[in-house]
Amino acid sequence: MIEEELIRLRRHFHKYAEPAWMEFLTTVKIIEELKNYNLDLYYGKEIYFNKRMGLPEKSILESYKNSISISDIEKKEEILDSYTGLIAVLDTKKIGPNIGFRFDIDANELCESNSLGHLPNILNFSSKNSFAMHACGHDAHMSIGIELAKILASNINKLKGKIIFIFQPAEEGVRGAYSLMNNPIIDKLDYLAGMHIGMDVKSGEIGVGSHGFLATKKIDIIFKGKASHAGASPEKGHNALLAASSAVLNFNSLAQHSMGEARINVGKLNAGSGRNIIANKAKIEMEIRGENENIISYLYDGVNRIVEGSAISYDCSYEIEIKGQAPSLISYDEEFIKNLRNYYKEKSYKLVDAQLKGSEDIAYLLNEVRKKGGKTVHFILGSNLKDSHHSEEFDINEKDMLRGVDLMVDFVKYIEKIDKIDYERIENENFAYRI
Repeated sequence: MIEEELIRLRRHFHKYAEPAWMEFLTTVKIIEELKNYNLDLYYGKEIYFNKRMGLPEKSILESYKNSISISDIEKKEEILDSYTGLIAVLDTKKIGPNIGFRFDIDANELCESNSLGHLPNILNFSSKNSFAMHACGHDAHMSIGIELAKILASNINKLKGKIIFIFQPAEEGVRGAYSLMNNPIIDKLDYLAGMHIGMDVKSGEIGVGSHGFLATKKIDIIFKGKASHAGASPEKGHNALLAASSAVLNFNSLAQHSMGEARINVGKLNAGSGRNIIANKAKIEMEIRGENENIISYLYDGVNRIVEGSAISYDCSYEIEIKGQAPSLISYDEEFIKNLRNYYKEKSYKLVDAQLKGSEDIAYLLNEVRKKGGKTVHFILGSNLKDSHHSEEFDINEKDMLRGVDLMVDFVKYIEKIDKIDYERIENENFAYRI
């Protein structure tokens, strides 16, 4: 029954894939699935305490909103204003720990394969939106989150403390987690767990305490020059395309650092308006990644220097805007992770070393919990993938989702078993654990 529900949910979310800040139908679906359970649901503007980064252009948002129909729901207009996502709280009314789980909900900006051998095409649940596809497993993540919430809510009498389910928008492009920072619900967490499916870990295996989180910044750069006739008066123009091209070539000199991994990539360069016109505008969309904050600072400072130099060389002005970002991960509590791994081994899980090999904005939330004295963990849920993450034919082994639910239920059991904190001491303002 649970497995059937997981597959039903996953295929629904896969079919109605929505990219970052456009998860309108997705948010409403999560609300509808959870509203009849013993959960307090928070959504809309009330869960946001920081600026939202990298919002889509208004024309794109309006076009999509006009193409869908959403049932009447409280705060409908706020959701449609890109205040997407949801926080659900299970309050047992009994003294105990605050345990949090985070599940990302957005899809990739990608057109899904039309291959006849692609399972979503065979079973008719491929994405209806040509501009969005769940090519990273977030459809599975939120399905696991919904079923986990239902199971725990149905067993509320066996639990203590509060359990918080964070359904986070806009993970792709690392934009969403930052906007939820300073939320008092999240600030009071004693434990926080996150999870990602796949990541080169096989079906039947799990990683406990994922590592390899790279800090990152997603950057847009606009050069502004002056147009002129390319044949009659080229000297009167200020070539923004050449300024951008010069910058792109020089960026590659930055991607090396003796203190750890460094990455730099220009994914997009658009410029000019015609073959016989000196380009008066150019836009670069790029990213930098680094093993730690020092490397990210080094790369970002270098990008700024190169952009400034290129602008001066071609007599252009420029703008730099950060469209998304995430930090590297603060170290886990080693003793906590060691004991947690032993616990899962005792329960016959097959553990492997798991590396994220990229950037994930859950690092913002994990780091905040650690800074306040809480314990954190990130899991990798193994799954034999049909193709790599972010590819047109990406697909998971749906049977692995049930193991994901078991993994999280067992985490709650473990925390409620080991959590021996004397909660009667909460009047002490220096005491780290709260209710």
